[in-house]
Amino acid sequence: MTPEIATLLNRAVARHRAGDIAAARELYEAVLSHDPQQADALHLLGVIHDQRGEHEAAVDLIRRAIVQSPRAAEFHGNLGNALLALKRPDEAEQAYRQAIALDQAYVEGHYNLGNVLRGKGEAAAARESFEAALGLQPDHVLCRNNLAMLLWEDMGDETAAAHQFSRLLAMAPDWPVAHMNRGLFLLASGSYGEGWDEYEWRWRNPDFRERDWSLGLPRWNGAALDGKGLLLWGEQGVGDQILYGTMLHDAVRHSHARVVVAVDRRLVGLYQRSLAGMATVVARGEAVDAVAQCPFGSLGRILRRRPEDFAGSGQYLFADPERRQHLRDRYREMAGGRRLVGIAWRSANADIGSYKSIPLDMLMPALRRPDVFWINLQYGDVTAEIAHLRQAGIAIQHDPAIDGFQDMDGFATQVAALDAVVSVSSTTVHVAGALGVPTRLLLASGRGRLWYWPAAGEACAWYKSVRIIRQVRPGDWLGALENLAATMA
Repeated sequence: MTPEIATLLNRAVARHRAGDIAAARELYEAVLSHDPQQADALHLLGVIHDQRGEHEAAVDLIRRAIVQSPRAAEFHGNLGNALLALKRPDEAEQAYRQAIALDQAYVEGHYNLGNVLRGKGEAAAARESFEAALGLQPDHVLCRNNLAMLLWEDMGDETAAAHQFSRLLAMAPDWPVAHMNRGLFLLASGSYGEGWDEYEWRWRNPDFRERDWSLGLPRWNGAALDGKGLLLWGEQGVGDQILYGTMLHDAVRHSHARVVVAVDRRLVGLYQRSLAGMATVVARGEAVDAVAQCPFGSLGRILRRRPEDFAGSGQYLFADPERRQHLRDRYREMAGGRRLVGIAWRSANADIGSYKSIPLDMLMPALRRPDVFWINLQYGDVTAEIAHLRQAGIAIQHDPAIDGFQDMDGFATQVAALDAVVSVSSTTVHVAGALGVPTRLLLASGRGRLWYWPAAGEACAWYKSVRIIRQVRPGDWLGALENLAATMA
């Protein structure tokens, strides 16, 4: 390497470390204009492309760097990162393993391999990789957090998970992600008081994907407001708002306030009918007359601190009775005396939807029941899937007049018109449970079980009408579907 190239490269690395990506990129490109095969410049320019979301270009550059310097462990590790961003986990795993083979002390290689293995459902191997990384660098907070989540969500080892969360918070006492995750862990295990307190840290997490709809009002602390205005606003997705909405009746009684409920615009009509006489319902963001506010998910800190505080959870949403009866009459005429049962089999959750969803072919034995008239409750375009079932002699009725994503009032009316619902964990279950419709929840174990569904038993504290049919082992739906057939007999 000539002195001129060395100077350019050092300046590029300095700008890169300072966060000046544009300047670093120009300098790396200047190095490559002098020496197109300079390995460090190829590698680090590839890292910049990866940071900018240009993953294909990153893979190309880093592979060119590896040709020049095949024994650089970090090169293989960053290649794995770019491949993983392209959703090519098998190739990413191979790159991470090559990095570790070149340098057993390469911490990020062990950590990233653990993440890939977890994503592939190989929990025991992922644990080994995380523990290897922590053996080399015990203060690696991301790794310890992911190990704690793995032990809890994937392996069901609550004792080991609790230990890892304690160590994590000792190392990073002000890290919001650690507190928020521990809060969800505690809530899932029934430690509601401390769990809700920890969950409040979500508002300090810059990556928490929720807008603040508080309108600048002070937070309600649970005190009686003697007729003054209280804004309660729904946070996160529609399903979350319905789940937390089970606490609204208690909030109205507890606050002695003139309550305004602000929800996603798609829920306004349904909530106006259901909370008539109790609260004014508006879309989130509208101006209101209030002296205090509270997001839905923070109501638990006031109202659900003990298991017995869930005693009143049940139906609180009500569909349009006339529209419901019209739909029910129409469906019953089509059903010819068969039971009306809604079905949803897929979750659209970008992170864990694949764990929660059931391949439609696996549902075929249940769907062949002669005494059931199945009605599609699966949101999204399922035309091809329903056509596939028809070719197999199975009919699921799709009602084109109902939009299960945009028209939540119409969707609630459709659900309320049914005799029962069968669904994986999705918004469908929340709607059915809040309407009091008998529901069979096909629940994944491991990572696919969200914190609000209990780890054991068939009862659900949030919704009295929901009964849980769970996987015995992660990924194994056969036993759960056999139990579904038995419960529907």
